[in-house]
This record gives sequence, C-alpha cells and structure tokens, in this order.
Amino acid sequence: MQLTCVMQPTYLAFYVAKHGKLLDRTISMIDGSPFSHCELIVADLGNQCYDCISSSHRDGGLRRKNIDMSGSHWVLLPVICDMEYVVRWFNKRQHFKYDYLALLRPKTPGFYNPVYRLFCSEACADMLELVDPGSYGIKKLYEWALNNATTD
Repeated sequence: MQLTCVMQPTYLAFYVAKHGKLLDRTISMIDGSPFSHCELIVADLGNQCYDCISSSHRDGGLRRKNIDMSGSHWVLLPVICDMEYVVRWFNKRQHFKYDYLALLRPKTPGFYNPVYRLFCSEACADMLELVDPGSYGIKKLYEWALNNATTD
C-alpha cells in the first residue's frame, strides 16, 4: 500500500504572551518573541473555534483540543501541510509530555533532546515536516511561517 501526500492549507496559531500568565511572559522573554505558545490548526470549527494539536504546559503535554481563538490573543499564519501525516504523527505521540527545558534548546545547540517530551514549536515544526524540529523555538517557527505563508 502506497501512502499519498495530500498537502492542504491550514494555519499555525501563535498565542500573544501579554494576554497570558507569568509563565507565558517568561517563555516569551526567553524565546525573544511576543509569543509564548503555538498550535497547528487541524480543522476550522466555525466562529473562530479550531481543532488544534500542540504540546501545552497548561495541559501537561501533547494533546488535541478545540480552542476559541476569537479576540486579540492569537495570530494565525497560513501554512501548507499533509494533514494525514499530522494525524498519524499525533496518534503515535499523544502520550508525550510537555518539555519545559526545550525552550533553551534553540539557544544552546547540542543541549539535551529527551525522548517522550515536546515543546509546542518543536511539535508544530515536526508536524510540518521541517528539518531539525528541535531547533525551532516559537520565534524561529513564526519567522519560518512568515516566510512560507500561503495565500490560499
């Protein structure tokens, strides 16, 4: 059986840290961006609610969740991905925990790379099949999305 790659438009969503708690502002400061979290949108549920996948410190790790992104808390950037790959990727890793220390990995090459733990931007970069997903902090992933944004 041959799997086909069906690329489709979706969004990366970035959470604006100033709307969050102290941990959000700390993540933003360490990462050097105005954001503290990111999500890959799997489906548009209407009324600015989305089915999303990411690794979240609020939820303890990798999860799939419906999120209301109305208001000014989120910035959405269009991207293209293979949604079948994303779902398979998630199903294999859904028990992974949140990786707090991964925030330092993009700033310190060679810093540890634990098994069964993911940071949000690392998870999104991996779902988008980017090379070396562990090197993506939120700022780097946002810049990648800006440079590779789709117009569909």
